[in-house]
Amino acid sequence: MILIKIIFFVIIWTLLSIFYKYIKTSFMNKKCGFFYKIKTTIRSIYRLVNSSKTADYVWVELTNYYKNSGLKYGQYDYRKQVICDFIFNESRTVKFEFNVETSTLSYSSIILPSFDEERTNAILILASHFNNLLNFGIVKVCLKYNYISFEYSRDVLIYSLYPGEIDFDTRKHFGITKDIIWAFDSLLETGDDPVFIFSELLKRRAIENERE
Repeated sequence: MILIKIIFFVIIWTLLSIFYKYIKTSFMNKKCGFFYKIKTTIRSIYRLVNSSKTADYVWVELTNYYKNSGLKYGQYDYRKQVICDFIFNESRTVKFEFNVETSTLSYSSIILPSFDEERTNAILILASHFNNLLNFGIVKVCLKYNYISFEYSRDVLIYSLYPGEIDFDTRKHFGITKDIIWAFDSLLETGDDPVFIFSELLKRRAIENERE
């Protein structure tokens, strides 16, 4: 009888210990989340009050983002610019620039550093297809220096109040850049009609979305 009571006591004690740890962990998680919300709210209010320094706050957020990213990058404090070279494949490295200006944080990637003038019309047609569809950024064709870039910019106040948007927009800009590079590489390599190239890209995206 005593043995049964001891066993019963051990079981109850074990269950109570597990339950206590669960309650304590849950409380601490909620507590941490609560304090985090207070911290971010105070930070947002402070930054709104000191709106003249918004660009400086965003520059700090941007550089911290790249410090923690593990990527190789160049940081130019005097003009608030970060430059990264991303290796897309064995033969292609793409230059990305991030510039904090007075009112905007701008993203820019070089799709083609140069192109043959004879292909200008086809390139302009393909760029217009992207710009008619995109609601994020714009494909720019520089006819003076014969290069193509993909650019996006957003108000610095958004990034100051919601720093996580830097990561979200960087990933989105990078993903769209990959699609644009594929399309223009295909155009120059195959010589196919720009409309056909663009429709093929849409098919590729649809297939990838289904797999996800």
